[in-house]
Amino acid sequence: GKSRKVFYKSIRRGEDTLNVNDCAVFLSTGRSDRPYIGRIEMMWETAAGAMMTKVKWFYHPQEIETCGRAFDLKLTGGLFQSPHTDENHVLTISHKCFVLPFKEYQRYAITGKTTPDMYYLAGSYDPAGLTLNFQPGVTLEEDSD
Repeated sequence: GKSRKVFYKSIRRGEDTLNVNDCAVFLSTGRSDRPYIGRIEMMWETAAGAMMTKVKWFYHPQEIETCGRAFDLKLTGGLFQSPHTDENHVLTISHKCFVLPFKEYQRYAITGKTTPDMYYLAGSYDPAGLTLNFQPGVTLEEDSD
């Protein structure tokens, strides 16, 4: 018969507890400036004992091209949620991070209290349809040319 998956709402890993809906930084080589960041949609153990996770990915502004042109956000740290999901080993998760609402992140930024693991939701991006939407209040860096 079909092997059974055992689903988990949270798993403990060293000091960290990972929960469904947490955002996390995923291990990647040679991309320290733009780590892979995703939201954990579900976690399960396979019949073979591997811990897996379904991840919904965020995009960095540098990874998005609109009409062939890149753009910069006025406030760094913005990410775009996407419908793009895939399955990964839990082992590929480096650590938890936070993707905050823009206004909340702005408050931290003004007081200089942001950390490297803090991001904000700048909008949404659909890589298939190439549609890009911005959250209210998110502004772009003015063109210098």
